[in-house]
Amino acid sequence: MINCFIPIKSYSERIKDKNFLIFNGKKLYTHIINASIESNSFDHIYIDTDSKEIEEFALSKNCKLITRKPELSLDTANGNDLLNHHQSLVDCDYYFQLFATAPNLKPDSIKNCVESLVKNQKKYDSILTVKKHFGWFWYNNIPVTYRPSVLPRSQDSKPILEETTGLYGITKEALIKCRCRIGNNPFFYELNGEECVDIDWQKDLK
Repeated sequence: MINCFIPIKSYSERIKDKNFLIFNGKKLYTHIINASIESNSFDHIYIDTDSKEIEEFALSKNCKLITRKPELSLDTANGNDLLNHHQSLVDCDYYFQLFATAPNLKPDSIKNCVESLVKNQKKYDSILTVKKHFGWFWYNNIPVTYRPSVLPRSQDSKPILEETTGLYGITKEALIKCRCRIGNNPFFYELNGEECVDIDWQKDLK
């Protein structure tokens, strides 16, 4: 069984009422729910929320509900906390976590991610969406993508991967073992363009 879990809380610190703002003609939270349904990839779609409005919308779409625990609405809670909680409530073979802040994620991409993990489960225990960046990157004054003493050609640069934080998927066994939404052998599914957008700040929404 393959299930999808979409956490959508009513409170947002960085953008007031973010999940309820109009994005491309519809409220932000509706996009990922509709895309998940249109992907036709899940046995059940669970919406974890503390909003009556979102609950009503989810039920109108034949989704299942999980009432958000107050402690999981705090800014100190994270995606791992949520997915571990969901695993304690719902038993399935694959757990997928999607987010309302990725409104441009396409149904085909969701479907491809599900199929990629299921078909390659002997090699990969999890999957996440990423975008590639090419260039010379440093972190804490240390080069991470090249050696300055052996300056490579720009066309030979190695990419660094950034999580788009739009989709994560993991097997039941890996989730129980790692207690994390990313296992020990993840598959990186590359997205491009608008699908990569994660709305955290006002500039992202614009």
